[in-house]
Amino acid sequence: MKYNKYILPFCLTAMVGLQSCGDFLDTYPTESYGDNVVWSDQGTVDAFVVGNYGNAYDRFLEFNYWDRVFANNMINCRSGCPGEARGLMENTFGWGLNDRFGAIRNCNLIIEKVAASEVLDESYKKRYTAEAKMMRAMIYYDLARRGGRFMWVDRVLTESDNFEIPLTKSIEESYGYVLKDLREAITDLPEEVVSGRLNKNSGLALLSEVCLTAAAYTGNAAGLHVSPGVDLYQEAVDAVNAIRGVSLDPNYGDIFNENGAYSSNEIILAKYWSADNTSMVNTDMQSLTPNVLNSNVELNGCGPLFKVGDMFEGWLEYTPTQNLVDDYLVVDQTTNKAVRWSESSQFVNNTRAITRDEALEKIEHKDPNELTGAHFKAFEVTTPGVNISDLMYNNRDKRFEASIVHDGSVFYGENIAMNNHGNMSRWATVRYAQDHVPLSNYGTRKCMYTNLSPRPFWNVTTPYHKVVFRYGRALLNKAEALLRLNRVSEAVETMNQTRTIHGGLPASTAANLADAWADYKIERRVELFYEADFYFSLLRWGKYGNEANDGKAPGSVIDELCEPATFIEISKDRSAAYVGNVQFSNDERKFDTRSYLFPITKSVINANPAITDADQNPGWE
Repeated sequence: MKYNKYILPFCLTAMVGLQSCGDFLDTYPTESYGDNVVWSDQGTVDAFVVGNYGNAYDRFLEFNYWDRVFANNMINCRSGCPGEARGLMENTFGWGLNDRFGAIRNCNLIIEKVAASEVLDESYKKRYTAEAKMMRAMIYYDLARRGGRFMWVDRVLTESDNFEIPLTKSIEESYGYVLKDLREAITDLPEEVVSGRLNKNSGLALLSEVCLTAAAYTGNAAGLHVSPGVDLYQEAVDAVNAIRGVSLDPNYGDIFNENGAYSSNEIILAKYWSADNTSMVNTDMQSLTPNVLNSNVELNGCGPLFKVGDMFEGWLEYTPTQNLVDDYLVVDQTTNKAVRWSESSQFVNNTRAITRDEALEKIEHKDPNELTGAHFKAFEVTTPGVNISDLMYNNRDKRFEASIVHDGSVFYGENIAMNNHGNMSRWATVRYAQDHVPLSNYGTRKCMYTNLSPRPFWNVTTPYHKVVFRYGRALLNKAEALLRLNRVSEAVETMNQTRTIHGGLPASTAANLADAWADYKIERRVELFYEADFYFSLLRWGKYGNEANDGKAPGSVIDELCEPATFIEISKDRSAAYVGNVQFSNDERKFDTRSYLFPITKSVINANPAITDADQNPGWE
């Protein structure tokens, strides 16, 4: 497979049509440059098309926000659990229904101008039109899975047009538009792989996911089927089977750092930043890097000191939870089965469960309320000389080490201690929170470049990339579609590819639908951590219901979205540990069935006479 280095000029998009999002529907993205400049040359047309990429890509990359806010994969170390996760969202909540239309207009402009072009040959016309349709599909898919219905605009509006645009009549109609755009785009997208640029594989990967979501929210409506006998689930399977020239990368962590940015054969599509105009502060690394200096470590009686005194100086916001860590399975050294860490024979045979009172006595804590609730558990080592951190973290799914920084990790060449008063623990701070330390006693390694020089610091220049689509994700989409088709053995075989190659775990032997779904949900969570997937996957599974959502009827409450965030506290001597509730950021999460769709924002209803209160999504009236 041929890879060409293609860094998208996201910092230079002003020349190709950035515009304000202040108006109801923006209508003038290119007037400053003139049609004769932008559309008179193949090079400037190409620049305009590429300049719109970020608008589409960001709709996917932004979903990390929903994972962090609503789901409990991560907690916010600075501002606590937001109101929307606590069921306090109202119909005034601005989730982006109306701020996508500048980008949509650019897509429509490309389609219309390319069709009329006298300077482009037919091959370029097909390519640019296909790219525009896929970008439009990405943006509208973002709107569909959030709010269900949207204002469909498929032409360039002018001053003389009526801007009172209604919502689509139904969710089925919304997905009909998205699927039509995608199917048409895939036909003409190039097979050639240019890093950062849309191609046929990226269209197929997106199609597989759109099919799953569309099926969940429409009941696999026959009106959306690509042809008789090929429903949305089979279309998802066929789409993944049609992907060519990619394979799973055995070095999972390298997919997301500098080692695999351009060389990983698993990446189907990514967004790239150049070191020429990028510092750590412009990347996710800024919000994933703690601010723990030797001066603070010493001030708080923590240790050991770092070899580099001012080693970690980021603005840490998000840190992984124990809820997530629990799903990185351990290989049992007696049975060779993959189990949760607290169920492995090596852990059970060398520890005993202890009570809350014993935990309060043995393990230093910040707040006794941390040791309450249904998720509390505590253990102490019973075998002399055994380290409880080793019992918890050794023999894990390989993706755990590639994704999570934990007590005993080596990170940027530093020995990391996250036990009581460890150098990167929640104790290494002046205050309980808002000092940029991991409140869960876990940090993030995934999506962190490992070669920042001289250290992880906000103004250190660096290239960077974020994966949008990759083959591992596509394979899991296929596995999910096969589960929905009740083809259990095929689904398990497909899921086992990421589980064994990326995770190094024994293959799942699930033989029935319930067990296969249980293994699949764990697999997808750890495989796609920090890839903007978990929250919307939970919604999709809730819509499926039954085995996909703890045996509940379709559209029921999703328990995972009601669980408090948890953390680990390990004693200073590493002889004991407890799992507790994070008090600072742990206001009780609440999910009810109206949250399968976000509200149609009240400001949009008020601004557009074609949309009324009767159009509001159920439960948000």
